[in-house]
Amino acid sequence: MQILPVVDLAALDAPAARVAAEAARLDRACREVGVVEVVGHGVPIELCHEIFAVTRAFFALPPEEKARVAQPEPDQVRGWAGVGSEGIAYSLDEESPADLKEKMDMGPPHGRDPLPPPPDAGPHLAGNIWPERPAGMAETWNAYYRHMARVASALMELTARSFGLPPDFFAATYDRSISMLRALHYPDQPEAPLRGQMRAGAHTDYGTFTLVTAEDRPGGLEVLDASGTWSAVPLAPGRIVALVGDLFAEWTADAWTSTLHRVVNPPRTLALDSSRLAFYDHPNYDARVDVLEPFRDEAWPSPGQPLTSGEHLRQKYLRQTTFGRRDADR
Repeated sequence: MQILPVVDLAALDAPAARVAAEAARLDRACREVGVVEVVGHGVPIELCHEIFAVTRAFFALPPEEKARVAQPEPDQVRGWAGVGSEGIAYSLDEESPADLKEKMDMGPPHGRDPLPPPPDAGPHLAGNIWPERPAGMAETWNAYYRHMARVASALMELTARSFGLPPDFFAATYDRSISMLRALHYPDQPEAPLRGQMRAGAHTDYGTFTLVTAEDRPGGLEVLDASGTWSAVPLAPGRIVALVGDLFAEWTADAWTSTLHRVVNPPRTLALDSSRLAFYDHPNYDARVDVLEPFRDEAWPSPGQPLTSGEHLRQKYLRQTTFGRRDADR
């Protein structure tokens, strides 16, 4: 998939007809393809290079030093986790060997919300965990997170318009969002992977949009297209690609389906390391995961007690970090 559908966020500052056309373009891409390139996003390319540099320096640290900022609990998406710590295909109840990646996670930057987390927020508003080195990592990550949150907000405005809803329809569900920024490092592969083992097994993401960019290195992202074929998605620093997540499938009664994707191993002659950044956009932990009004009919009645965004995320994440154990939180 060398040519992706494109959505231009600069259209939000254009006349109404241009905004409507861009919203329709987003809707068509999310219904038909499930992946779109985002341009006009205004993220400085210098910041993209800087965050890759500081993140690569972190992943190059000795394992015992990275372990000082290890993920505290299976459902608390903060800090570092080493190679083999996840089997992401288990989020879809599919068995697979452990993924060939390590990762570092953060949530909303400190200082964004002066209020203490509500008692029922669970792990979703936990504080971030930062290493002592490399210097400036927290500042760089915080700056990049804020840009991604801005880009996601613009996409959500276009989404609301495409659904025939007010432009600010989703704003009230993002004042205490549980979005996350993750760096993924896929190490060298001096030995051949196990049968069926990938850098990341086939899965869908759990929120609204996942915003992805990556180093320009071999071994990459693939999406399952409408014909049932796995197609490569080209990535490079500063090139932002948005994937549709599970919450949109729920909100739209599958009019926008989740994008099934994976990260394949490069050819043995090119099994070099590479890094990727993924921003997982999630509304507030207590936002209702229910079919939105424009998509309701007699076949999709509103459930009595819809799941919340936070519980949806927690259940999915526990499955991948515990390799499918359903009793992990008991």
